[in-house]
Amino acid sequence: MFNRLKKAFGGGTAGTTPTRAQLRLQAMLDALASEPEQTFLDSADAEHRVDIHAFGRNFVEGSQSANDEGYVLVTNGMSDRLMPMPSGGLPEDASRAVELIWYVRDLNPEYISNLRWLAKLPAFDRFFLGFGHRVPMPEPPLSFCGFQTFFFLSPIYGPDARMLSGVTVDEGEAIATLTVNLISEAEYALVKREGGFGELLDLFDANDHPMVFDPQRSSYV
Repeated sequence: MFNRLKKAFGGGTAGTTPTRAQLRLQAMLDALASEPEQTFLDSADAEHRVDIHAFGRNFVEGSQSANDEGYVLVTNGMSDRLMPMPSGGLPEDASRAVELIWYVRDLNPEYISNLRWLAKLPAFDRFFLGFGHRVPMPEPPLSFCGFQTFFFLSPIYGPDARMLSGVTVDEGEAIATLTVNLISEAEYALVKREGGFGELLDLFDANDHPMVFDPQRSSYV
């Protein structure tokens, strides 16, 4: 297995210690019980390298419907740069070492470029990114979706939430995962109000908010 992983990351010889990227990928393979269908390698000379693995998944267990097929995009490298400690201290069950997950139907290059940019943003701008946090954009980041605020949640699917919990960074901090979502301007206005975060999650439940990103969905507000 590790021979294939070393080739995917551009080198390595038998008997050498696996790199952090290889250890993270091995944890993904164990958790998802499959190999990535495609890996989008970052530039070899990138100062902060973030590769992205695309794992195929049928999002309804046992279903044969093609409409249930999609991809689990997972970053590999964001956690190499610890996020700064938030001013109020680290929230319970949070981590400064994070990798991002985005559930999508296809492998549009815009997903890849945005996911890699998001993974590098906390280290670049020196801020903590966690559950419930938002990153508003000046314009829609996807050409095929009008929503323009990224919204981060913890995975609701257990294996994805625990995917990297057994992998630690140098400081002994376990790696957490966050899912990437996009919300409308009205939803963003709601979530910024006192109590609005819980209200938005209730709207997600009431509207059977899909796990897989739907760029054509209507705003719930």
